[in-house]
Amino acid sequence: MSTARVSVNLEQAHRMAERFVELGWYTRKQARVHYNPLPSDNHERMIEYYFFTSMLLFDFKGLEATMPDGRYMKGNNVFDHLASGAFKRNPDFWTAASLARTSDDEFNAVFSLSGDAAAPTVSRMPERIEVLRDAAKVLNEQWGGSVLRLIETHPHLADDPVSGREGLLSVVLRSFKGFDDPIFKKFAVFLKALAMSDIWHAADPESIPFPVDYHDQRMALRNGVISVHDAGLAQKLRAQEPISQEDAAEVRGKVLDACMEMVRHSGLNINHVDDIYWLVGRSCCHYGRPPRCTTCDYTDCSVQAPYDYACPGKCPLATHCLGAKDDAYRSLMEPNIVTQYY
Repeated sequence: MSTARVSVNLEQAHRMAERFVELGWYTRKQARVHYNPLPSDNHERMIEYYFFTSMLLFDFKGLEATMPDGRYMKGNNVFDHLASGAFKRNPDFWTAASLARTSDDEFNAVFSLSGDAAAPTVSRMPERIEVLRDAAKVLNEQWGGSVLRLIETHPHLADDPVSGREGLLSVVLRSFKGFDDPIFKKFAVFLKALAMSDIWHAADPESIPFPVDYHDQRMALRNGVISVHDAGLAQKLRAQEPISQEDAAEVRGKVLDACMEMVRHSGLNINHVDDIYWLVGRSCCHYGRPPRCTTCDYTDCSVQAPYDYACPGKCPLATHCLGAKDDAYRSLMEPNIVTQYY
């Protein structure tokens, strides 16, 4: 019998879950890290905004900017600033009817801090434009241009094998290029935005998947909640060498399993666990600097403000993280691939 190349470390996943509970952050208001609250009480427009913008949540590495007021932003915060700005200027912009007739230059200008269509701030704009146009076309042809109609027609996320009812996850996976990720990271973020805004809740919330992106993979590898048994694969991860789509899918699939196990063992809402793991990953364990296991200068911190956390100057998960004590774990990095999944 061959040994698994990657596996979930259940004992370590349970230790990390217990640390989430110890922190007590779940008793406070959720961080709402994936989107900016919108200045609108029009729930249908908000649903459309979250639906379309969630499709664009991929490849934000290296995206950073200083705003005119001096605020530094990075990653999805820059994206949110631009996308929500378009909504504030015109709430009808993020509708299927509008997106179907929006030109390339108009899309590029929306995602340019300078407003210059020739200089978009966000990368891979042709791919982003393609998924938006595809989604608008599918919605217009099959659901009368209405995301609300789509989700109300399919209130359950999972398929029902008894009745043959197709769940919402299967529908979006086969219907939209922007949501064709088999483990549904971007669509999970959409569901999270609706739930946190109290706009719409799935009939089976236990079927919501964990939105695994590159921060979560790096965290899981370094924390030790997944174990890489293949020395060659581990070396490629440490060296940030490109790996195959099959290897990347195996790693990410095990990270999903580990994250869902942490949710189950902690007893916390999946959105609380996602907030904690993602925030710590983009701050204390960021890909662009040494991990802050034992010391931190507090710069570019994503953790303290959302949770009103009095940080002692080290990663809040270091007490339970294998990487905080072992460089073999600490030196691991997320898979180096080009993808639209995250």
